[in-house]
Amino acid sequence: MSEDRDFLSRYLEGELRLVNKHVPYKRKNLCELLEEPVPYIVLRDGSIHVFDPEELRRLKQVLGDRACNLSLPIIVEYVPSDQEGFYVVNGALEVEAVSKVLECKGEGVQLVLYRPQVIELRRKLRTSTTILIKPGGR
Repeated sequence: MSEDRDFLSRYLEGELRLVNKHVPYKRKNLCELLEEPVPYIVLRDGSIHVFDPEELRRLKQVLGDRACNLSLPIIVEYVPSDQEGFYVVNGALEVEAVSKVLECKGEGVQLVLYRPQVIELRRKLRTSTTILIKPGGR
């Protein structure tokens, strides 16, 4: 029985790596990206992800003096559950940026979002956010 669980755990970890291949190796700060002629990062699968400069300028405007401390893309973690599942944004600056863009209340270092909010966030910050699939049971 223990061997079955170990195999299943290894299998699921491998599947999550495949599903999350769009996650970057290294994130860049907002000001660094704004200085680049073509703002981009390299993803785990080796592909290039290009940011929309308009989104970057919007984030700079929203965060003001602290904008250079924001690492992009903002990672939105999807946590499946028995019900609908939910999404989490971690980090004080990330929470502030997302809550201002969505015009919702967000304080502290963690913000829980639901599917309609994430759809709106992705509409407004399509290239500046990415979804990471997390195992359930949080």
